[in-house]
Amino acid sequence: MKIPPIYPIAAVRFPRPEELTLKNGIRVFGFNGVQNEIVRLDLVFDAGSWTESYPMQAEFTAHLLKSGTALLNSFEIEEKIDSFGSTVKCTAGYNTITVSVYCMTKYLQQTLAYVILSLNECIFKESELNSLKQRKKAGLSVAQEKNDYIADITFRKLLFGPSHPYGYEKTQAAIDGITSEMLLDYYRTFLKPDNCTVFMAGNYGKKEIDLLDTFIGEWDKPGTLVAKPAIIPDLPPFEHPKVHIQKEKSVQSSIVMGNLSIHRMHPDFPAFFLLNTIFGGYFGSRLMSNIREEKGLTYGIHSSMSLLKHQASFHISTDTNLENTTLCLNEIYAEMRRLREEEIPEEEINVARNYILGKFLSRTDGAFNQMESFKSYFIENSPIARFEEITDSIRTLNGLSLQQTAQKYLQEDNMYEVVVG
Repeated sequence: MKIPPIYPIAAVRFPRPEELTLKNGIRVFGFNGVQNEIVRLDLVFDAGSWTESYPMQAEFTAHLLKSGTALLNSFEIEEKIDSFGSTVKCTAGYNTITVSVYCMTKYLQQTLAYVILSLNECIFKESELNSLKQRKKAGLSVAQEKNDYIADITFRKLLFGPSHPYGYEKTQAAIDGITSEMLLDYYRTFLKPDNCTVFMAGNYGKKEIDLLDTFIGEWDKPGTLVAKPAIIPDLPPFEHPKVHIQKEKSVQSSIVMGNLSIHRMHPDFPAFFLLNTIFGGYFGSRLMSNIREEKGLTYGIHSSMSLLKHQASFHISTDTNLENTTLCLNEIYAEMRRLREEEIPEEEINVARNYILGKFLSRTDGAFNQMESFKSYFIENSPIARFEEITDSIRTLNGLSLQQTAQKYLQEDNMYEVVVG
């Protein structure tokens, strides 16, 4: 059997979406080109935990968006949507609430009718809220027993502060304090047309665009409140960088370390992105090769960059046996030191570079991947042209530039370190 040749990945270019504006001013970004008669819509609202006046207000609002109106209960709404073979999901993130619609094109009209019904007439029934509270508290009780959960929330509180939208800890008391009136206020303030952007992907034409303009474009939500401008909270000073929380009966330690980092638009981002991949960003990384493969200290270890709208962070996370905790930490710092002191061989750079370019290329493959990638850039206020700038830069980086990047961003003295176990 002849092995097919391997070709280097050339410049990666991102296809631009179709841009529309509906009757009520809502912007639509569309990616067409799917063979099957299916369509996906994401109604993205500038909301999320960043805009809350009370913890978990956005999360509970999203979860209960299909909880019922004055005439229909949650079961009836779900049953109607299911009868069309459609799915409607409502999720809340740090900076958005997203209503995702998956349906066959022939049932788009019927599905959108129930989406608009929920966006206009949800009443957040007390019985539905109480049921959700019980589920959330049960899930939180389970999570709070896990070392990795405790390590993650402790790390985020160190980075952002305990009252920051990106750093606060969910509590049983906060869940108990949520009321239907609180959710209604949030719903009326943020889930409205002038706070919405629509992302569309699939197989659609003029008929589907007209339906979108009829239901979403004629959506007029009266009596809404005016959202207050977001105020960026002050971040805490860098102090007490090492936290060790002892947990009885633990046989493993959960480790999270890292710091505030650079955003996608920063000129150093492409170099740091490639450096992070080599350090701990994929299965062939140095952390995996050393700490997992050679020393057997963990089943898995990785480093990653979390890119949010208002801040970015870098972190390393793993679990190891209690007796290996110190050795594992020392090896992580040793790999940082190697990257600062030694130039990375070109062969190692090429493997990581090809891995990254392949991942970026996959994000341009098909309308659904294109929509998801474009949406993430849009939410972060990054132009999609940055996608191409990053891939072009990654193709030209060398060992010296990556070493200089490591000297700038991978310093032990600038790292928070959290160990739970």
